[in-house]
Amino acid sequence: MGNWSFDKELKPGDKIIFEDMIHYTTVKTTMFSGVNHPSIGIWTDKSGFKLIKEFKYQDYKNRLS
Repeated sequence: MGNWSFDKELKPGDKIIFEDMIHYTTVKTTMFSGVNHPSIGIWTDKSGFKLIKEFKYQDYKNRLS
């Protein structure tokens, strides 16, 4: 998903955050291996969080038929 560099060498326990990775997360998860797809939502300062889509087992099952 890109090339990354850091100001200093990373060491175990360092925390890094990759923001705006929904395109990667949504594609790479799979209910087949027991990993649920992430819910999709929108956050704004004005209205807070609004859930757009929540994936259930039925979504996975429907894809198989």
